[in-house]
Amino acid sequence: MAGMGCTEGYNRDWPNYNKRLVKRGFAALNRPRADDGGNMEGSGTKRGKGRPRVYDDILIAFVCGLKAMLGKPYRMLEGMLGELLGPSGAGVPCYSTLWKRCNEFEAQRKICDDGKERIVAIDSTGIKVTMRGEWMRNKWKVRRGWLKLHILTDVETNEILSFIVTDERSGDAKHMLALVDDALSKGYNIIKVLADGAYDTRRNWNGMKHRKIEFVTNIRKNASTASKGCTCRAAAVRERNEIGDEAWKEKHGYRMRWKVESAISDLKRMFGEYVFSKTFANMVKEIGRNIDAFNQLKRVTT
Repeated sequence: MAGMGCTEGYNRDWPNYNKRLVKRGFAALNRPRADDGGNMEGSGTKRGKGRPRVYDDILIAFVCGLKAMLGKPYRMLEGMLGELLGPSGAGVPCYSTLWKRCNEFEAQRKICDDGKERIVAIDSTGIKVTMRGEWMRNKWKVRRGWLKLHILTDVETNEILSFIVTDERSGDAKHMLALVDDALSKGYNIIKVLADGAYDTRRNWNGMKHRKIEFVTNIRKNASTASKGCTCRAAAVRERNEIGDEAWKEKHGYRMRWKVESAISDLKRMFGEYVFSKTFANMVKEIGRNIDAFNQLKRVTT
């Protein structure tokens, strides 16, 4: 992977790739199955006379994915479930139950233990907290701010391995080690992290050295060769100065950092650049459900 250009190695078999893209539609409407270990029809079970039904997590997971992919309100989702499950005589949860269960639901993120060596890239992007246009801010001086989504992506598969949601005032560099540690805790074997110049801090360099992960970032041109408590960065600066910036980036595979920009673009095109939830906690959960659905679709097409 090191030294690979932006397009080298990515010549696709377009007919087969297009077929895999079509499979995303099947993934979006993949009904719960009996072999998923849950209630196939999601009819739920009564806990006692007059008490509400208890709906299986497999059905709630299906609704969460449907909500993320289609972006429809819960009332409309109730109607869609009635059409999908109603003919079988299954009970369908009402929209208030769907809202409550989806906000309480924690996706069972798969722990990766395949041992595959992964090169990852890190970046952040803004997420709007409202879908109102810019005219509202200009005319009525209404400002609600925005969220900042920090993500760590696999440059080969474009899957998002870990994420953190903060407010707009939070810097990028201080979240890098937390993102890497979260991905490592899930079993991902990370061997290299690619980042832009915003992450070029001694704390991050030392943190990657401690974790035995190669760190490649855009070092500023006038960077000092003095260690100042960070020998690994000083060594990288000296090597960069010796062979030149372009040759150094080519040698260490920095050109693949653009893949994180591709993942951000894909995520926003699929699920939009704003959230529907009103509280910060629910906004984080909504973004998490979107990312789970995003990774599911990426697995279909890779």
